[in-house]
Amino acid sequence: YSWTGPNGFISSLQNPVISSAVLASAGTYTVTVQVNGCTSEPATVTTVVNPLPPAPVIGSNSPLCSGKDILLTAGTISEATYSWTGPNGFTSPLQNPIISNVATNASGTYNVRTTVAGCTGPAASTSVIVNPIPAAPVLSSNGPLCEGATLHLTTSTITGATYAWSGPDGFSATVQNPSVSNPGTAASGAYSATVTVNGCTSPAGSVQVTIKPVPASPVLSGDNTVCEGSTISLNASTITGATYAWSGPNGITSSLQTLTILNTTPLHSGIYSVRATVDGCTSQAATSNITITPL
Repeated sequence: YSWTGPNGFISSLQNPVISSAVLASAGTYTVTVQVNGCTSEPATVTTVVNPLPPAPVIGSNSPLCSGKDILLTAGTISEATYSWTGPNGFTSPLQNPIISNVATNASGTYNVRTTVAGCTGPAASTSVIVNPIPAAPVLSSNGPLCEGATLHLTTSTITGATYAWSGPDGFSATVQNPSVSNPGTAASGAYSATVTVNGCTSPAGSVQVTIKPVPASPVLSGDNTVCEGSTISLNASTITGATYAWSGPNGITSSLQTLTILNTTPLHSGIYSVRATVDGCTSQAATSNITITPL
């Protein structure tokens, strides 16, 4: 046997094989046979070597958060069919497949090959990252507290997180542990915060805060001037639920609503003050300047 063909091909085999054919291998192949020194007429066969399609240009919407959809894309190649493979046994014949509601185990390398006229090209690859949704932060505060005191809000530390707070009276903050100075009772209510890590936002954590009102200062009544030996009687106005704390000259103290001092001397002259406390919140002091007139 005597074969000749394109790209300088020759062979003396009956049935030759050409490995790793290239486009230049396409064309007409001719063979003659020789028996007892006599050569036959040539026989011919025409072969077609189709080109391999190129690897498509591919991409995705990575990185994304768990629970979202992976969007895989591949460039258009005329007359091609597509074959995708990926993590968790993923396969698809679509050019641009969508994987819905993914978990973090969908992270990894996705490959696609195209086939044109029965010829499959090299694989193109893209890496996909599916980030987890962080857990809701655990919130706390120093409440309940009285209006005017500083409210301190705290939340658990989550590595790499940014924070977003919201709350009553238009409150918002982006620090991990914000404070509210001089809050009024309108600052009472639910405060919530979310954390965001790698673009993924957690469910909201919440903490309830109570800001208690400070009672008004009591109104005092009684004589400001008394004679030596007489009785001082100072009365604080009634405030519902209040306890009272009096102080005055010579170390005088009392927890009664009405302060009474018998047998006064000039040493009892001076400033007397009282504060009212309701539910742990104490008012500003009310004062009275008492003069003891000596006999």
